[in-house]
Amino acid sequence: MIQRVDHVEINVRDIDEAIDFYTRVLGFKLWRRVRSETPDGGVLEIAGVVLNDFMIEILKARDPEVDQSRVGVKLIALRVDDMAKTMAELRSKGVQVASEPRESRSFDGLRAEILDPNGVHIELREWRNDGLANEDWQPNRPGVLRLA
Repeated sequence: MIQRVDHVEINVRDIDEAIDFYTRVLGFKLWRRVRSETPDGGVLEIAGVVLNDFMIEILKARDPEVDQSRVGVKLIALRVDDMAKTMAELRSKGVQVASEPRESRSFDGLRAEILDPNGVHIELREWRNDGLANEDWQPNRPGVLRLA
């Protein structure tokens, strides 16, 4: 079922500054950067930076005046080998589903979210085509543009 922790997400005020810090200062590699339209007409910008097999997903905060409580770690993500089986097992245990499985905006695979007992979101990710090694991935969802 659960294989390992997949990545950590952080919300930031300035995505370029964050990418620079994680890559230039801490030695991460920019893996991918994506901009997509949201259903409410906004823009979602995500950058993935990797160090070995650990990834941080950096999300540009949608409100430029975001306060400190909205900046920082957003959620943890767990990699799963079979999304359908995992969701069925978690539901059988009474786990609350926050977001049903769907195609991702920023990687080749499925994502879903569950809630822990305190309401903390936990993303579940099922990768296709070798995960991070799939450098040729291109978005197949309308309104999603790969930037890097």
